[in-house]
Amino acid sequence: KSEKLARVIRDLAGRGPTAPLEARARAMLRALAARPDPTALGVLESLADLLTSHVFQAIEVDEEGMARMREAARHGTLVLLPSHKSHVDYLLLSWVLRKHALSVPVVAAGENLSFFPVGPLFRRSGAFFIRRDFKGDRLYVAVVDAYVRKLLRDGHAIELFLEGGRSRSGKLLAPMLGLLNMVVDAALGAEGTRVFFVPISIAYERMMEDKAFARELLGHAKERESARSLVEVAGVLREQYGRVSVQVGEPTELSALARELGVSPGDGVPPAKRRALVTRLAYRVMNEINRVTTVTPGALVATVLLSRGPRGLAHREL
Repeated sequence: KSEKLARVIRDLAGRGPTAPLEARARAMLRALAARPDPTALGVLESLADLLTSHVFQAIEVDEEGMARMREAARHGTLVLLPSHKSHVDYLLLSWVLRKHALSVPVVAAGENLSFFPVGPLFRRSGAFFIRRDFKGDRLYVAVVDAYVRKLLRDGHAIELFLEGGRSRSGKLLAPMLGLLNMVVDAALGAEGTRVFFVPISIAYERMMEDKAFARELLGHAKERESARSLVEVAGVLREQYGRVSVQVGEPTELSALARELGVSPGDGVPPAKRRALVTRLAYRVMNEINRVTTVTPGALVATVLLSRGPRGLAHREL
């Protein structure tokens, strides 16, 4: 039940019947919503166990950061904002949270990942699938808004990737504010609920998608995710990808940040002030991710090589 959604339906229907629009909204919700199931979570945890034992040399976790996150979860609802470099990010972070006795979040995933057979598995593991672009579709925006408000009101942790897509270079991409704006708007209207936004860095010594990223950086078109691409996973599992580092930045409580900017929580925040709040939050999160990111050996060597110009560097001098 959402007053905002009901209002949008009435506005779009005008003097006509609302039933067709309500049916369309329900269909959108069915395509969007996660349906967490313990069995599916167990399957994904087994897959993550396989990755961590056979593919990665070690998973290094920021224990102090995890303790800060657990303390924030005791007092309110978490919105997790990890860096995004690999499709493994979803799996790896949920695995780390389960191993540290933290609730697995509901994860915002791109609609491009909803294909069979991984789509149903992801949905039952807590993913909800959102369109890449829904500007101009007032009904869809209202449905997503109602769903996010419901999650926050019920205390579900939410995970979303501020960069929108995976970084191909290792650098953080500029933040995409669309979904974050919805989450902040919903959090401001959730009276009596404290909401903490948690920056998380996931750094890999070597990327599983390195060959695909190299092709894209040479100018080839990005290949669309499909069932065919799953066949390549077997080859990935035969290789070694070094260490992974999961580091947690300082959580930001939304109400505290709002007070800094002179914003009063509630549904009546002026658009200009809400934009300022969302922008400040986004860049604070990105700065925290950069601050806590582990410097991997590969990144350090690449930095040295790139600073030397096009002629390269002798191994001894490196």
